[in-house]
Amino acid sequence: MTIKFFSNYSSSESLLKRFMANYVVQDNLLDFTIAENYDYAVVFNRTDEFILPSAKIITVIQEPSWSKVHENPSFLTGSDYLIIHDAELFERSLGLKLGGQVIESPSYMFYDDKVDKSFFHYAASTAKVKKLSIIISYLNKPTGIYQKRFGLLNKILESDLDIDIYGWRLSIDDRRFKGYVDYKFTALLPYEYSIAIENSEEKNYITEKFVDCVLCNTVPIYHGAPNVSEVYNNRYFRKINLDSPTVIDDIKQIIAEPPPYSTVNKALYFNKYNLYRKLKEIILPGTP
Repeated sequence: MTIKFFSNYSSSESLLKRFMANYVVQDNLLDFTIAENYDYAVVFNRTDEFILPSAKIITVIQEPSWSKVHENPSFLTGSDYLIIHDAELFERSLGLKLGGQVIESPSYMFYDDKVDKSFFHYAASTAKVKKLSIIISYLNKPTGIYQKRFGLLNKILESDLDIDIYGWRLSIDDRRFKGYVDYKFTALLPYEYSIAIENSEEKNYITEKFVDCVLCNTVPIYHGAPNVSEVYNNRYFRKINLDSPTVIDDIKQIIAEPPPYSTVNKALYFNKYNLYRKLKEIILPGTP
């Protein structure tokens, strides 16, 4: 069976390169193409490109329920298979009935840095010489929890928290602000902990913000998906409540402890939450 990738944000060629760099492909039971002859169209969110009428469509949702990408819901309602993080939430908030075979699952997200997965194996030996980082960019939207994220940044700037701040489109006069980085691993690998805040609080919506930390053997201090402890091993990350009046003291208490080291959650991402394995389950059911 041959697969071609589509999305609302990148070309088929770029998506294929990213998929192969990102996921462990254990066998050659599925073929991939950028040509015009394929059996399955795997669509990330949605696409305006032409899809062969003969092809079955597997849609993989990578955006929260409130994203504008869902204003045209045709792939939510008209796919053969729909991989989605919270089916009930989408149906209730968008007022529609999801179509096809609905597969509720933790989100299948690419990690942020466009490097091969082998990089994170070799980078694992990087010394943890710094305590805490946060990567945050100016996207103070009224939807999701962007405003909560910037509320935390303001509290950090008003505090004496030992942290390095990285980001884009920020104008901060603070010695802890280190500017923009081309690769997120630069702001993660040398750190014991990093604050990772999603743009929503939806079930199963665990994105690269969490995963990027895990791949760098950096302990996430996390706020986002309420069921993250059901998806990843909670011994190797910490949670904070952005609404807590003591959130800065909570973070200080966390980083006062030695970080727990483990590659358990990295292994979960590369194996259990491997999109190649999920596609094989759908297309070739019963195949080990």
